[in-house]
Amino acid sequence: MKTPQFYNDNATKLAEQYLSKTFEEVHQSWSPFLPSIIENPNARILDLGAGSGRDVKYLAELAANTHPTENNVQIFAVEPAQELAVIGQKTTEDLNVKWLDDSLPALTKVTKQEVSFDLILLSAVWMHMNAEDQIEALNTLSKLVSTNGLIVITLRIGEFSDGRIAHVIDESKLMQQANKLNFDVILNESSVDALDRSDVTWKTLVFKWKS
Repeated sequence: MKTPQFYNDNATKLAEQYLSKTFEEVHQSWSPFLPSIIENPNARILDLGAGSGRDVKYLAELAANTHPTENNVQIFAVEPAQELAVIGQKTTEDLNVKWLDDSLPALTKVTKQEVSFDLILLSAVWMHMNAEDQIEALNTLSKLVSTNGLIVITLRIGEFSDGRIAHVIDESKLMQQANKLNFDVILNESSVDALDRSDVTWKTLVFKWKS
């Protein structure tokens, strides 16, 4: 089964799984960086592989609570699996989230927005790209992140047993490419799986332009 088709065919079940965990539970490792981003009333945030909308919902509500009178925070959500995106749009209904039907590595529609982002989040996405697309994707992200912005990538370590494809993630090559693109790695942290799967672990990497 093709991976995108898997997400469409199992959208409801997957959404229930994703929404069973909070943003704080999943993104605890890098969340200390978030306040300085959200405090900017004009911050621009991009969530790639936004799924059922859990993370963009949290971010949009946080922005609204942080700026009750003047909230110009722009949040873009990209989810190539249409059935999941429909659920995500319902999850974020009445919130300041713009959904785009786009995909890595090119992100053609995002690029056309001509927006530079203060935060780009890729949660459980990287392993679905082959080595060549991973390289192209990081090049694309380097053109979308703002001068002081962050790129947060969570890497899933572990195979799938349900038909989804997980490509090898060569962390050393990812680091080398990031260095060539003039990024510093300001966080490199391992964590257990929030869904308590014993055969899955996670690595969170946070990239920022070198000063």
